[in-house]
Amino acid sequence: MEQPGVNDAAVESWERVVEDMEATAAEYRDDGWEVVELHPGDVTPLPPDHDRFGLDVLVGGDEFETVSAMVTDEGAAFDEFEVFRAVHAGHVFLVVAVEDAAREQVVLVPAYYGIKDAEKTIEAVLEQGRFPIHIRPLTIEDVVTVEPSEPELLLPPTE
Repeated sequence: MEQPGVNDAAVESWERVVEDMEATAAEYRDDGWEVVELHPGDVTPLPPDHDRFGLDVLVGGDEFETVSAMVTDEGAAFDEFEVFRAVHAGHVFLVVAVEDAAREQVVLVPAYYGIKDAEKTIEAVLEQGRFPIHIRPLTIEDVVTVEPSEPELLLPPTE
C-alpha cells in the first residue's frame, strides 16, 4: 500500500482510517451483514476533464472481482451510503460504506486525497453536485462506479 503524502502525520492518519474501517466492518458483521473491505493501492482524484471524473480507487484483482460480482448481481441495490471523514495534514481521509440494506451487504472503501492536489476535482464536485467513486483493478479496464447521494460528505468541511 502506497501511503498518502510523505509526512508521518498523514501516514498515521491513514493507519487510523484502516483501523476505523476494520472496526466498522466488525460492527456490520456483528449485525449479520456480508462485508467486503477494500485495501487500495492508490487513490487519485480525477479532474472533470478526465474520462472518469471523481475518485479513482485502485484495488487488487481479487477484491475487484468480489466487488464487481456483488454490485452487478441482479437485484443488487447499492444505493445507501455512510461516510466517515477526517481532515488532517492537508488530506481528506474517508471510509465510505456502500450499502445494499435489503441484502445486508456492504462494501467498505477507505480513501484519501490531498486537498491541494484535488482542487479541480473539488470545484467540479461543487458545480456538478456529484462525486463518483471508481473502483478498478490494475490489469483490467473494468470499473465499478458508485455515487454517494451526498457528495459533499466526501469533501473537506467548509469552515
